[in-house]
Amino acid sequence: MIQFSCSTCDHKYRVPEEYAGKKARCKKCKNVNVIPMLVVKEDFSPDSYDSGAEYHDVMQELLQWEKHAPPVDTRK
Repeated sequence: MIQFSCSTCDHKYRVPEEYAGKKARCKKCKNVNVIPMLVVKEDFSPDSYDSGAEYHDVMQELLQWEKHAPPVDTRK
């Protein structure tokens, strides 16, 4: 999921990755925004975040994705 805010009113949005680069009109102020590309942080540790809450949010999102991941056969 891509998280971004309206550049005019700061209303927050979460959209699937396939909408990256497309235009979206803000439901609150009607401003047209370009949905940003997904940014992947290379250093994924709790110390790299200023806020423990932000780290918690990222971990919760990863856990949600894990629930929907297809099974992998590790027997080879």
